[in-house]
Amino acid sequence: MRILSAHFSHDANCTLLEDGEPVVVLEKERLSRTKHDQGVMDLEGILAEYGWDPASIDIVVISPWVRPTLDGKLFQWQLEGDTYRDHPDYMADGWRGPVENRYSRHRIRLFDRWYDGYAVDHHLAHVAGALFASPFEEAGLLTADGGGDFRMCALAYGSGNKIHEIEYGWGHEHKKMQLNIGSVWASIGEYNFGMKRLGGAGKLMGLASYGTAHDEIAATLKQLMLYHPFAAFPSHEFRQQNGLSLEPDDAFAQDVCTSLQKVTTEFYLEAAARMKDWKTESRRLIMTGGCSMNCIANTAIHQSGLFEDTWVPAQPHDGGLSLGQALFVWHHVLEQPRNPIALTPYLGTDAGRLDNNVIPDIIDFLEQGKSVGLCFGRAESGPRALGHRSILIDPRLADGKDRLNEHVKHREWYRPFAPMVLGDWGVPSKYMSYIVPTDAAEVPAVTHVDGTSRPQIVESGDDPFIVELLTAWHEKTRCPLTLHTPFTRQ
Repeated sequence: MRILSAHFSHDANCTLLEDGEPVVVLEKERLSRTKHDQGVMDLEGILAEYGWDPASIDIVVISPWVRPTLDGKLFQWQLEGDTYRDHPDYMADGWRGPVENRYSRHRIRLFDRWYDGYAVDHHLAHVAGALFASPFEEAGLLTADGGGDFRMCALAYGSGNKIHEIEYGWGHEHKKMQLNIGSVWASIGEYNFGMKRLGGAGKLMGLASYGTAHDEIAATLKQLMLYHPFAAFPSHEFRQQNGLSLEPDDAFAQDVCTSLQKVTTEFYLEAAARMKDWKTESRRLIMTGGCSMNCIANTAIHQSGLFEDTWVPAQPHDGGLSLGQALFVWHHVLEQPRNPIALTPYLGTDAGRLDNNVIPDIIDFLEQGKSVGLCFGRAESGPRALGHRSILIDPRLADGKDRLNEHVKHREWYRPFAPMVLGDWGVPSKYMSYIVPTDAAEVPAVTHVDGTSRPQIVESGDDPFIVELLTAWHEKTRCPLTLHTPFTRQ
């Protein structure tokens, strides 16, 4: 059975799923080279690239966000039938229940033909993709982002091939007071720091380690997170008295970011405790949604003792929605069985093999203090570089971070770099979603100002080339990690 799934808002993406296995998961930005690109994708071209004929597709799955895109083009489908949004209790405050009214069945017209199809709620797609791509048989599920389908966060529970229940709002949903962590991060980045809306949060997370949290700033931030539920909003709460925007090297600006991180971590821990109270039998928790790219909050939950284990998927952001939609239909709707193993993150375009005989040359270049670009195999699906599209450098270089930021990446001075690490480091950070302590005296290029790093953990059984490269590097230098960063400037 062949399923085509598509999401056309920001971070537009599509998935081709055949008999439950992803053939490809593609984000539009990887084709257009426009970060967070949205709107119509060349679905016919993508089908042709992977040998699919439109007539061979059995099911089409969509996010029913049907409106003109920023490029002025309309979405490519027609939809017959009411969506789940039309269900009488869809916007009920504090709603919790089975997910059957959070997706809908349709006839969908695409490629000048009609298909059986489904539309799936935004946060249901997030949690379904997270569970069904994880190694867990059962788990509580936590999702938060800047908003989708009028909701900003949800808790859910799933096991086997089913998502059993979902609850919106983390207990903060009543009338127009919804918890909205993602929009506050984005709005402060955009309106106070002058950053691009979808790119600011990651930068502010890096800056948060430089300041000090203050109760009065945190109180204001909590108010903002419970303020405007359905749209982006300008936040001028933290402008300086002279009216100028915040600057990263200003102590007050750094304190705002530190306080923002503190409030976010507290809300995450509160939501995890609520999930545990709701499903006391659940021993594992999965975090997803764009806010779950916050490594500090994820690590706080992992170390809280509330759950035996946690997980964050490779595609927690909206770029993973098409995969979540497709897996939800395959497992939950069609009741296909599931083998709980972690789905490979390498689901993008294929750059071909890289022979292992180049590894000695790579190590020689790194020991000379040079940077090395790796481009091979299937591209990573998700926002993190995971070795297939990465720039490497020796993490022991004292000027490594500054050199990369200034001369290679051309980005802000305060932004840290991450290591690709061999072995077990105590967190399930396969996709750079947690932090670990590191020693600036030993690996200064990957140690942030707070004494931590955000590692990609590589273990036996992972990508063979990366395992062999790290093993050879460790044998040569006694250092078990390398710095790696994506080719992109941001």
